[in-house]
Amino acid sequence: MTSTPLAPPASTLRVGLLVGAVALTAFNLRTGVTGFSPLADRIGDDLGFGAPVIGAIGTVVTACFAIFGLVSPSVARWIGLERAMVLALVVSTLGTLLRSISSSTELLIGSSVLLFAGIGMANVLTIPLIKRWFPARLGTLSSVYAVLLQVGQVVAPIVSVAVAESLGWRWALAIWAFPLAIAAAMWAVPALAGRGAPAGSTAAPQRLDAATRRRYWRTPTVRGLILLFSMTALHTYTIVTWLPNIAIDAGLGEGGGGALLAFFSVFGIAAGFVVPGLTLRMRNPIGVVVGCAALLGVGYILLAIDPTTFAWTATAALGLGVSTFPLCLALVHRRSTTPEGGTFLSGAMQGIGYGVACIGPLCVGWVLTATGSWLPVYVWLVATLAVTVYGGVLACRPGSVEADAAERA
Repeated sequence: MTSTPLAPPASTLRVGLLVGAVALTAFNLRTGVTGFSPLADRIGDDLGFGAPVIGAIGTVVTACFAIFGLVSPSVARWIGLERAMVLALVVSTLGTLLRSISSSTELLIGSSVLLFAGIGMANVLTIPLIKRWFPARLGTLSSVYAVLLQVGQVVAPIVSVAVAESLGWRWALAIWAFPLAIAAAMWAVPALAGRGAPAGSTAAPQRLDAATRRRYWRTPTVRGLILLFSMTALHTYTIVTWLPNIAIDAGLGEGGGGALLAFFSVFGIAAGFVVPGLTLRMRNPIGVVVGCAALLGVGYILLAIDPTTFAWTATAALGLGVSTFPLCLALVHRRSTTPEGGTFLSGAMQGIGYGVACIGPLCVGWVLTATGSWLPVYVWLVATLAVTVYGGVLACRPGSVEADAAERA
């Protein structure tokens, strides 16, 4: 296997453009999720669906992230990382616009598949693009990525509820196509320039041979990151999908649900500033994983006791508890030494991780329909925290996927 060269030195203008492209891409990665959740009941009343469909849409998100997260490394090898990112963002823009004009539940779900197919690819492609273009600034750009992803997650529910109140839910969904289109245009500049650029600027990652891939799959690094990210995504998307409904059931209303979802995401901004750099400096950050799992447990217990009284405290604990998300992103950099290794780790972690996470929102919808109670949901979520910690033990151990695989050669 040969290693993909890093990008050649870029001009100040191009560096600024690339930083802006990373930033705006990160901002867009969750707006389609949290901009929809607080409006789900309103849209359901208009199109005629209830809790099972809301859960199904939440599952569409993670299913698309899984499937297209696994597909994206192959697309990147075929057309190059930058061009693959342009394709992903264009598809997401189209899906966003189609979702806003959906006239039936089926069209809403279909357009959501298109939207999140593109986002699923962008999730995976952003990390190796940062590693390619900014190898000396991994900590800084990882923090920019994690922080702005959370900023988009915070802003989207607040803006969407406000726009829906004044212009209707269709405009509240449609507005998120605009930043997606701008991000696509920004990535198109280096993608098109690559046609005459030196080798390495938009070169596709080299293909890993079958034997190397098999060794990678057997490493504790890959298994640990998959388990840790799977549980992180399961908790995150269960919370993002259902927290507004928990608030509504607790008597806090649609506006309260949107506010709690934004509050939940605020803590991700703080984590985005701190966790990536901390992870890259720590030899073994398992303590961060254990602390996050404990906070998630506290959050669920408080919601089970009294979701009205403890709504804000529980949401704060949950928001801090999913700080393992930026930790996983940083571990992709920390536990790989080549662009190929980073792309493999990112694709495997997010592809399988989001696939496992599919069960979260969907199962909650089924349980609520069958029992009418949130308590069984909280018990199940607390039980999954044991898997979170075990995955963290494997993923946080010092080493790299390349070194682990070499031992198995």
